[in-house]
Amino acid sequence: MANNSSEFSRGGSVGGNVSNVQGDYNRAVQGDKNQAVLGDSNQVTQQNQVNADPATSLTKDDIVKLLIELQTLIQKSEIPEKTKEEATENLSDAQKAITKEEPKKNIALANLVSVAETLEKTAKTVDVGQKVWAIAKPILVKIASWLGANAGSHLLGL
Repeated sequence: MANNSSEFSRGGSVGGNVSNVQGDYNRAVQGDKNQAVLGDSNQVTQQNQVNADPATSLTKDDIVKLLIELQTLIQKSEIPEKTKEEATENLSDAQKAITKEEPKKNIALANLVSVAETLEKTAKTVDVGQKVWAIAKPILVKIASWLGANAGSHLLGL
C-alpha cells in the first residue's frame, strides 16, 4: 500500500462511525457491519460487544426496590388470590435473603424461581396473568442477573 505523507495516531477508543481506514499497520477495527481492512500486516480483531449489563451496576438497594415493585404489581393485579399470596410470600423471602449483611443469593434465587414458575403458569391459564408475566419477566431477569452470571437463564429455564 502506498505511503501517505500525513500520519494520524489515536490511542484508546474512538466512538461513532469510522469510514475508510487506510494505511499500514492498522491494528484493529471494531464495530458493526465492518466490511474490509486493506493494507499490509493488518491484524483484525472483532468482538461482539454489547452495552454493559445494567444488572452488574445495580446495587442491593436497587434490587430491593425492584422486588417491592414486583410485589406491588402482583398485589394490584387481578390474578387469583392464592397465586398472589404465593408469589408475594416468595418475593418477601427473597427480599429478606438479599437484605442480609452478606446477601444469601442462592436463597433469593430459589424464591425468584418459584415466583417465575407461579407467574408463568398463571400466564398460561389466566388472561390477566399474561399481562402480569409480561411486566414481571424483565424485572425478574434483572434481579436474577444481579444474583449471578447464569441466574437469568436458570430463572427462565434456558
